[in-house]
Amino acid sequence: MRAPVPSPQATLPTKTPSTSNSAAPVAAAISMMSEPVASVQPSLAHGLSRGARRMLQLAVAALARREHGRMEIAQKLSRRLRPGEAESDLAQALDRLQERGLLSDRRLAETLVQTRKTRYGRRRLAQELDRRGVSADIIAATLPGKDEDAAHALALWKSKFGVVACSGKQRARQIRFLLGRGYSLNIVAEIVRTGPDDERSEHSN
Repeated sequence: MRAPVPSPQATLPTKTPSTSNSAAPVAAAISMMSEPVASVQPSLAHGLSRGARRMLQLAVAALARREHGRMEIAQKLSRRLRPGEAESDLAQALDRLQERGLLSDRRLAETLVQTRKTRYGRRRLAQELDRRGVSADIIAATLPGKDEDAAHALALWKSKFGVVACSGKQRARQIRFLLGRGYSLNIVAEIVRTGPDDERSEHSN
C-alpha cells in the first residue's frame, strides 16, 4: 500500500519567488532537460533515492512546459510510478523542488491570475485554482480586487457587445455570457443594465 503524498499546504516554503522573478525557476528547469538531473545539477538530486531522482526528472520536465501546483503535479506523476517506486519517492522529489523554488503553488496562482484575469472573473479563477489544489489562503491573496474585476468585466462586455441590450432576449444573452466567465451577479447586472460610463452620460444629457 502506497504512503500518501503530503498535501501542498504541509510543505509550502515560507518564501516563494514573486511573479516578476518567475522566469528564473523556469529557466533553471529548462536547463536540466538535456541530461540526467544528477549530472546537470548534482545538488538538486543529492541524497535522493533512485526513484525520487527519476520522479524529480519527470517533474522538472513538466515544470519546464508550464507552472504546476503541488497537488496537480503529484496526481500526474503518481500514475507514472514504476514497480519498486513509492509515493514517498515522489514526495521527496516534490519537497526538493519546493525547497529550491522550482515548484510553487503561489507562483502558479499569480501566473494564472495574471494571464487570465482580463478574460475571466474572480469566481472562475478561484474555481480553477481550487481544482489545481491551491489553498484558499493563496487563492484569496492572488485574486484581483472587486473593482479591478468589475473593470475587466466591463471591458469584456464592450468588446463582445458594446451596447445596452434593447430586448429581454439580448439582455439574457449578455447576462449568460458574463456569468459564464465567472463575474458576480452584482457586477453583471450593473453592466447589462447601464452599460459603460460614457453611454450613461449620453442618456442623462
